Amino acid sequence: MGHGWTDMDRRSTCEPETAVLFERSGDTVQVTTIEKPVRFLLVSGKPLNEPVAWYGPIVMNTQEELQVAFEEFNNGTFIK
Repeated sequence: MGHGWTDMDRRSTCEPETAVLFERSGDTVQVTTIEKPVRFLLVSGKPLNEPVAWYGPIVMNTQEELQVAFEEFNNGTFIK
């Protein structure tokens, strides 16, 4: 049994801090462990099918939007 929610010393087929993308459709996910409990985050959603402009922690749709976002971030007006 783990020692608390901060116990990250667990063996796994997927290493710690690993993202797994499943592209098949389905309605169930099965997670099993052998010796220790597991903690994971399951995120589900439909694809947006939109362009992506990404730099660092900010994701927008175009390079122009990305430039405006960083200008607003630097000016302290990014979060509205």
